[in-house]
Amino acid sequence: MSRESACSSLDGNAAGGLLREVFTFDATMARTTCAGCAGMMPMGELRLYAIELGAILRCPSCDDAVIRIGRTPRGFWLDLRGAATVVVVSPGAS
Repeated sequence: MSRESACSSLDGNAAGGLLREVFTFDATMARTTCAGCAGMMPMGELRLYAIELGAILRCPSCDDAVIRIGRTPRGFWLDLRGAATVVVVSPGAS
């Protein structure tokens, strides 16, 4: 079964609610660098593949998994190994 038929695919903005539960800032605006292709983009531009237990956010350029988030009975499981960097700019900063 292909990844597309196993789950829904949306852009990373659709993961905003889930990301707000994990991060105290608007993670969709944070810029991430894909470890696979070195492309830099806001997390909101990643492609969301929603699965029953959480989400996989993939690079729109190379399709590598950048972020994996899972819900567990005790909280969240977060895997950022596909993100070479995550840059969060404070509100009002230039």
